[in-house]
Amino acid sequence: MEQAALDPARAEILRLRARIVALERATLASLELALLIRPDELQTNLEKARRSLEMNYEDQDFASDVPDGVERFFLAREVDRLIRAIQSEMGFSEGKPAPENG
Repeated sequence: MEQAALDPARAEILRLRARIVALERATLASLELALLIRPDELQTNLEKARRSLEMNYEDQDFASDVPDGVERFFLAREVDRLIRAIQSEMGFSEGKPAPENG
């Protein structure tokens, strides 16, 4: 298949999407390994990270490139939702399944 020319802006969005997917898959593989080795510690660490990130987005010094309060609130909720989805995939009680698939 011959590669057609992509709009540079669209190519950048597609690169970011591919990077996110690769990072998600690598993260899940690492979490599955940790689940086999130390499940109790993994559960505790995921819950601690979820709460910490949610609270950090309320601090103006954290992610200072996002000064808008509405956007910060959105990010805090989204981080919470995504980590709960990971917890659900790992079978932890704090988890909530995500409606979307990767």
